[in-house]
Amino acid sequence: MTLNNQVIKIHEIPEWDKQADFVVAGFGGAGAVAALEGFEQGMDVLVLDRLSGGGSTSISGGIYYAGGGTRVQKEAGFEDTPENMFNYLQLEVQGAVKDETLKRFCDESVNNFDWLASHGVPFEASFCPYKTAYPSNQHYFYYSGNESFPPYSEHATPVPRGHRGKKANISGAAIYEPLKKSISRKPIQVMKQTKLEALVVNDNNEVEGIKVKTLLNQGWGQALHRFMDIIHGVFYYAALFWPPLFTWLEKLTALVEDRFGETLFIKAHKGVVLATGGFFANQQMLKTYAPKYLGGSPLGTMCDNGSGILKAMAMGAKTDLMDHVSVWRFINPPNAFVKGVLVGFSGKRVCNEMLYGAQIGERMMKEHNGKMWLVMDAKTYAESAKDLTLDKALWPHIVMGYFYRFLGIKKSYTLEGLASLTGINEAQLIRTINLYNENARSPEPDPMGKPKENVRALDQGPFYAVNVSYDYFWSPCASLTFGGLKVDEESGLVIHENGNVIKGLYAAGRTAVGIPSKGYVSGLSIADCVFSGRRAAKHAANEGDKSVEAAHA
Repeated sequence: MTLNNQVIKIHEIPEWDKQADFVVAGFGGAGAVAALEGFEQGMDVLVLDRLSGGGSTSISGGIYYAGGGTRVQKEAGFEDTPENMFNYLQLEVQGAVKDETLKRFCDESVNNFDWLASHGVPFEASFCPYKTAYPSNQHYFYYSGNESFPPYSEHATPVPRGHRGKKANISGAAIYEPLKKSISRKPIQVMKQTKLEALVVNDNNEVEGIKVKTLLNQGWGQALHRFMDIIHGVFYYAALFWPPLFTWLEKLTALVEDRFGETLFIKAHKGVVLATGGFFANQQMLKTYAPKYLGGSPLGTMCDNGSGILKAMAMGAKTDLMDHVSVWRFINPPNAFVKGVLVGFSGKRVCNEMLYGAQIGERMMKEHNGKMWLVMDAKTYAESAKDLTLDKALWPHIVMGYFYRFLGIKKSYTLEGLASLTGINEAQLIRTINLYNENARSPEPDPMGKPKENVRALDQGPFYAVNVSYDYFWSPCASLTFGGLKVDEESGLVIHENGNVIKGLYAAGRTAVGIPSKGYVSGLSIADCVFSGRRAAKHAANEGDKSVEAAHA
């Protein structure tokens, strides 16, 4: 019996067209890592991707979160330990995984960093001396999280752990391309333009293999499919402003696949790992699990449509944190903006303006219904223009900085007038700014933990308010899902709703609940892709042919 066309019983398939020990569905960061580790563990590996590979990793900022004493940390003059890294991340991770799993993640951080470097990923110890959301091309090592101010600095010694892949501008390719090249030099089967269609299971609900539809060797169909892939790459950034673009591209791509695709069945002797990304590009899934995030800007590709999650769910897999979406509201560069005050329509201050963008976004969505303004005075507004230079920011961030400065901005010579123009509660706005100014003029620390050098009285009119709300068109708020399949944290095997693991089925990266699923800082997702991808491959190599005991619910 076929279940929602996502799961097929093994007696329904005619024969196996291909075979491998370890089959990896998804050729992004997590998939590439799983494939390489699987090969290094002695398995015959096959990796497939619906497009040409890369996933969210290749178009990301290319930040890798690592600590505990990496080569780069030492070269930059910083001392760190796995224990110190754990003490910090414990606050950020918020219990998304067990403490022992987080401890293992920290203990293995140096090894995983060295493993990436051994596959050609370039890192450099050029430290960025100021706090920024993303460094310029002069710097490739920085504080990518909230390590340097309270309450985090009270629990762990501040140490930078943001390792940016060394490549000018947006650096995601610096992480992904070396992994892809390393795979190309090995006898690993790679099937691009190949769509995962279903899981093949036996009568014990164990995964035996997969059904795919491939465009390889399909002539015009393959050419049309490649053209859709090119269009997807060209218009990726347009989807930040108009998210439905991904939906239409996916539909057109599916038409080509349905018309020209060839169906194959692939046997996996030791396991299948789902590394198919999250589901923010699937508006229907968002409407079901996280409706308040509809309309947000997708940080990922059109293939982040929940395909792997849905297929596992069809065979009874357990999910968790499906309503958790990480919203990235960066307000710097320009760096002067952090001297302003973030307020909701209530007029109340939102948070420490220097927090990492994911923390700002989380507070905006949970406490202020997705609506927020950045308030500043004339001096701060004028100073912000000086920060928008190539020695302090990349050109995409400079463009966004000018969007902030000139689009969606309101100006008034009084706070009362600013409140009237924006709809912010007037009495509370005046109270918030007055309290902020009093604190700025006193020696007392900022009550929300912002370093005093960035706490300055906002008392020089005219006053400005920048619309940084979730749904404001001219300042897209990048978003991605962090919920997914619940996995056994020792093996990476997917857990069934009955509490047992599903033999033969692993999940990695954003398809699974992992380290960053409750609290994200830059680089933590790619680091989790490496951690979870290697974990799945190691377990499949050593335990894939053996029965597995019941796992934790």
